[in-house]
Amino acid sequence: MNTINDFWNQARANMFGVKLDDEKSESVIYKGIKVVKDQEGIRIYSTGSEFYEDITDKFYKYDYYRGVNEFLKEKYISSLDKIERYIQNEVNTSKNHKRFQYLQSMRKYYLNKYNEINS
Repeated sequence: MNTINDFWNQARANMFGVKLDDEKSESVIYKGIKVVKDQEGIRIYSTGSEFYEDITDKFYKYDYYRGVNEFLKEKYISSLDKIERYIQNEVNTSKNHKRFQYLQSMRKYYLNKYNEINS
């Protein structure tokens, strides 16, 4: 079983992560996940929106790399589901060809991202 300290150490050792340190905290951002260590402890955030969402509880059962991959899988599946709904709506209602092509390219993009982390 991994601890949050193990997770932090793996995040800091990741050479692809961007380290953002100041006098109050240390942090690492990698693939949309920010790990922050300060006097209150270690927290994990999703950077996918304007306001960072605390997702620390989702990572207790995984090590760093597996946790990142599982989080990204969930994120890509959610995006693909949304795009599929938009495509269905486009086909059934407005039939805007440019919008339909854009949605298809977005679907392809997220499928490629999903397949990258699953291979």
